[in-house]
Amino acid sequence: MLSDMVRFPENVARAITNAIETAVGDDILEDIRKSNLSTHNSTPSRIWDYLNTNLRKNLSVTDCTVADAHRGPWEMHIVYDGVSQTIITFMREKRFSQLQKKQHRRDKMHYVDMLAKQFNSDLKADPQQICMFEQPEHTFSDQNRLAELVQMLLSDLDSDISVVRHHILVLFDTVGFDLVHVRAVMVTPALEIVKESEQNWSKYISSSESVVVEKVSNPNAPKNQPNRGLTLKPKAVARKKNMPRRKTSLEERES
Repeated sequence: MLSDMVRFPENVARAITNAIETAVGDDILEDIRKSNLSTHNSTPSRIWDYLNTNLRKNLSVTDCTVADAHRGPWEMHIVYDGVSQTIITFMREKRFSQLQKKQHRRDKMHYVDMLAKQFNSDLKADPQQICMFEQPEHTFSDQNRLAELVQMLLSDLDSDISVVRHHILVLFDTVGFDLVHVRAVMVTPALEIVKESEQNWSKYISSSESVVVEKVSNPNAPKNQPNRGLTLKPKAVARKKNMPRRKTSLEERES
């Protein structure tokens, strides 16, 4: 359990879970309904704007500091919890799995690599397991700039934050517009999950249905028609009428 390694407040866990759940559900559904867009290519990215906004709103009454961070053109929020003295970031389970599988093929560090190397270097995936043939840790081309890059990433945090014990990664899964799983973990520099660190936050997911009703903007549009708006030309209709009816298996046996 995460609480065995760091003291993590339940109200913060609830607030974070609610921020994610609302972002992937009601917030983005309402956006789609109001915008009345014919395609939804930006939906996966737009969800993160709502999540970041919800984090700032939900955590304003806790002992957390929400800071802006940039990785290239990507804007994100990083949370510092003053009680557990931890840095918290967020990611989909699928994306984290991709980072794990491709870590040895990446030339430069992802921000998760940076935070794990800086704050979780003392952690082991399974302290009880001793590996006789441990693989050497992957070295990135920009690893010699680790301290500088981490400082740049966390530059928006208040200067009075002097102690960061660990980095916590909040991973989540969705099905459609429903949040189905949330967990908080700590990962080693090799992006292995520390077993004793994992805490399931799915129990904080609301069981209530969405308050946003999906609306069909134009019921007569071709995409909302059973035949997709396709009609037969006059010649095709005539051929269909004149086409001999195929006998059923019963009629074939009786003939």
